[in-house]
Amino acid sequence: MRSRAPRAWSTFSVEREAVQRTSGTALSAAPSQTAAVVTVIPPARESEVVDPTGCGDAYRAGLILGLMRGLDLPTCGRMASLMGALKVGHPGTQNQKFTYDEFAAAFREQFGDALD
Repeated sequence: MRSRAPRAWSTFSVEREAVQRTSGTALSAAPSQTAAVVTVIPPARESEVVDPTGCGDAYRAGLILGLMRGLDLPTCGRMASLMGALKVGHPGTQNQKFTYDEFAAAFREQFGDALD
């Protein structure tokens, strides 16, 4: 279910709620029995900015991929951030191509953690 949010925020739900801020960082909130747990997701660094078209779709794809692999929400948020950063370096909507191994190597370089 979509919640109403100010223009500066984009919200969506996939069993959990994630909020992407236009300022560059993202927050993830997982419901808890007593209170929401909020995690700040650091932005991934892009190598170059060519075209931002499709970055939101790439961000969501990274989040969904992480959720489908059963990863924790902070890791999913970092995957989403990296997907957006990788996309911005290519022209067009979704023209970037890389293998999962290449993505995992970029993830390790950006965040210092291994995916698998």
